[in-house]
Parts: sequence; C-alpha cells; structure tokens
Amino acid sequence: MTRTPTAAILVALLVLVAAACGSGVAPASPTNSPSGASPGASSASSPSSPLVLPVTTPEQAAQLVVASDARFKGVGPRDPNLIGGCCFYDASTNGDGSFRVTIEIGWGDCPSGCINRHHWVYSVAADGTVALDREDGPPVPPDVGGGGGAGSSDGGAGILPAGPGIAGQALAGPTCPVVKPGDPSCNDRPVAGASILIRDATGTVVAQMITDANGRFHVSVPPGDYRVEPQPVEGLMGGANTIDVTVGATFKEVQISYDTGIR
Repeated sequence: MTRTPTAAILVALLVLVAAACGSGVAPASPTNSPSGASPGASSASSPSSPLVLPVTTPEQAAQLVVASDARFKGVGPRDPNLIGGCCFYDASTNGDGSFRVTIEIGWGDCPSGCINRHHWVYSVAADGTVALDREDGPPVPPDVGGGGGAGSSDGGAGILPAGPGIAGQALAGPTCPVVKPGDPSCNDRPVAGASILIRDATGTVVAQMITDANGRFHVSVPPGDYRVEPQPVEGLMGGANTIDVTVGATFKEVQISYDTGIR
C-alpha cells in the first residue's frame, strides 16, 4: 500500500518519542529555575566593612576616635609648626598594645594661642573599641568644632575647610585704661562687621569679607602672595595695618588689630 508523505512524517515522530521515553533521560530543567544556593549564603558582591582590624597604629586609632563624635569632624594631627591652631589630636601607643588619643579643641583668640581649650582623652583597643577615659576644660560653645579641614582653625569658630586660603580674626584693644596681666576682662574684643579686602600680587581685589560676630573670617584662594587690607571701622581709630601673606597648601592665619583709642 502506498503511504502519503503526511502519514510517513507522523510515523517518524512516533518512533522518536518512543525512543526518548525508553532512554530514561530526564527532561531539561527550565532555564529560569532557582540556582539551588542555600539560604543565607554569602555573596562575593556584598560590601565589606571599611574598618580593618586589628588596629595596629596610632593613626588608625585616632581616626576611630575622630569618627566617634561629630564635633571632631575634620580634626587632624597636631602640627608642631602651626601657631594658633585650635583643633587637633595626639595619638600614641600604650605598653599593652592599646592606644591613647587626645583631642583638643580651642576657641577665643586662637591666632594668639586660644584662650579656652577642651580636652578628651580616649583609649582605643586593638579590636576597635573606643572608650573615653577623661575630659577636662570649659564647656565647648555650640559654634565650636565640626567643619572640614584638618589641623587648622579659623580662630575658634570651627575647623576650616580644606586649604589653601586665608583666615583670621579682627580684634580691638586696649579695652581697659590699665591692662592687668592675666585679667580676661581686659582682653581685646572681637570686631564684628569689619570689611576685609584681599588683593593678589597684581593688586586686584580677589575677595571681600565681612567679619562675623566673633570677628572671624576666612576665604579660599589659590596658593600665592596676597595682601590683607582691613577697612576702617566706625568708632575705632583709623584702619588696621595691612598684612602681606604667602599662601601655601593650607590656610594662612592672620590677626587684625584695631585701635580702640583707650589710654
């Protein structure tokens, strides 16, 4: 009997199906089936902690302390060549493998050395544990501490942003007819609202600032030579002297002195 082409095709398909069933080969899993990873298995892409333990250097210990309090943000190591810095840390190794970190924040006429200073002394263990051992000094005002840059201050109003730049404080004195050494009531007073011009080496005014309530100011400028020109202030005798400064990689701090006329 002659078979039609359609019948031959059907017979061939039946033979193939029968062969597959008899082979014992399991059907392939769908391509979207679970991978079979056990719950809770770690992933190679999961973020790792930025803290590297154990703590092995005073610098690592200091960074842990700085990160522990928002008031310490931007505080850097003590610079022995910096005069008038308000805010810094000292870190050292203890004999038992732990570390000692002292934070200092100062305020009030810091270009001359800071009238007030507050200290925190911490112990840092090798496992990263930070513990406050002691604290001393007058209460820190709300506007002191915090900010950005390390190891330099704007005279006590907080830490300056990263340099380079020029910062300072305008003060007026004397404030007593007879100044008694060590008498804080006769300290020079801040000059608020004073206009400060900054000229570059060509004489061009590149910045003009107004001192804040504490007589402070700061401005970011590129490294180079500048002249700080305080403008006359009503009620004070004339203007303060101009100051020539050379700015490097960090802030250059200056103190501007106005004359009250008190004698």
